[in-house]
Amino acid sequence: MGSKCLRYTALTISIIGAVNWGLIGFFNLNSPQVIADAKIYLQITCGLVVFSFVNQGFTGIFTALGNSKAAFLATTSGLIVNIILDPVLIFGLGPFPAMRIMGAAVATVIAQAIVTLTFLIFTRKDTLIFPEVHFFGKPNMHYLTSIIKIGLPTSIQSMLFTGISMIIARLVAGYGDAAVAVQKVGSQIESISWMTADGFAAAVNSFIAQNHGAGNRDRIRKGYSHAMGIVLVWGIFCTLLLILCPEPIFRIFITEPDVIPMGVDYLMILGVSQLFMSVEITTAGAFSGYGRTVPPSVISIIFTSARIPLAMLLITTSLALNGIWWSITISSIFKGILL
Repeated sequence: MGSKCLRYTALTISIIGAVNWGLIGFFNLNSPQVIADAKIYLQITCGLVVFSFVNQGFTGIFTALGNSKAAFLATTSGLIVNIILDPVLIFGLGPFPAMRIMGAAVATVIAQAIVTLTFLIFTRKDTLIFPEVHFFGKPNMHYLTSIIKIGLPTSIQSMLFTGISMIIARLVAGYGDAAVAVQKVGSQIESISWMTADGFAAAVNSFIAQNHGAGNRDRIRKGYSHAMGIVLVWGIFCTLLLILCPEPIFRIFITEPDVIPMGVDYLMILGVSQLFMSVEITTAGAFSGYGRTVPPSVISIIFTSARIPLAMLLITTSLALNGIWWSITISSIFKGILL
C-alpha cells in the first residue's frame, strides 16, 4: 500500500512537473536559472492550489452575506504570515535553511492554508448559512443551474484573461528578463487601484443583489452612485500618482539604473488607464449584483483579446516594448467607457 502511494505521488509530481515545464517554456525565457526557479515555484504552489480555490469561494460567500469583515481578517492573517515567512524561508533566518525560491513558494502555500483555516473558524461562528451546509449531500439542481448560469460567463472571461495575459507576457519576455521584471513589479504597484476597485465591486455586488431581491430600485441607484463617486476619486488619485511620481515609486522595488527607465514608462503609460479600469471593475460588480454577468464578460473578452493584435502591431513601431503597455491601456479605456 505504501509503495503504491509513493508511485502515485511520484506520478503526480511528474505530471505537474511536465505541465509546468510546458507552461514555462511557452514564455521563451532566456535565463536557465529563472526557468529552474519558476519550475520549482509552480510545482509547489500549483500542487497545493486547492487552498486558493477554497479561499475564493469563502470570500464570495461571506461578502454576499454582508460580512466582509471575515474576508478581511482571513486575508489579513494570511498576508501577515506571508510577510513573516518570506524572509525567514527565502534567506534562512534562525534555525531555518535558506530555501530561496522554494521558500517563497512554501511561504505562499502556508499563508493560503492559514487563510482557509481562518475562514473555517468563521464558518463555525456563523448561524445563518453554514449550519445548514452539508458538503456530502446531493446538490439541488435548480440552484446549481442558476449558479452556473451566473458564474459561467465570468469564469470563461477569467480563463481567457489568463490565457491572453500569458501571450502578452511572452511578447514581453522577448525583450529580456528586465522587461519581465518590470511588468511583474509594475503590475504589483498598479494593483493599488484595481484591488481597491475590486473591493468596492464586491460591496456593490452584495448591496445591489440584496436590494434587487427586495425590489428597492432607489437604494440601488443611490448605492451605485455613492460607490462610483468614491472609485472615481480613487481612480483619479492613482492616475496622477503613477503619471507624476513614477520613478520614486518604482525605485522602492528595483534600483538598477538600466531597469528604472523601463519601469517609469510602464507606470506612466498604465497610469493613463487607472480611472477607466476602476470604473470597469466596479460597474462589472454592479452588473453581477443583478445577475447579469454576460454584458461585462462580453465586453471584457472582446477588448482584452484585442490586446494581442494591437500589441503585435505597436511593437513594430518606434514604441517597441512600450507598445505592449499601450495596448493594455487602450483596451482598458474602451472597457471602462463602454461598461
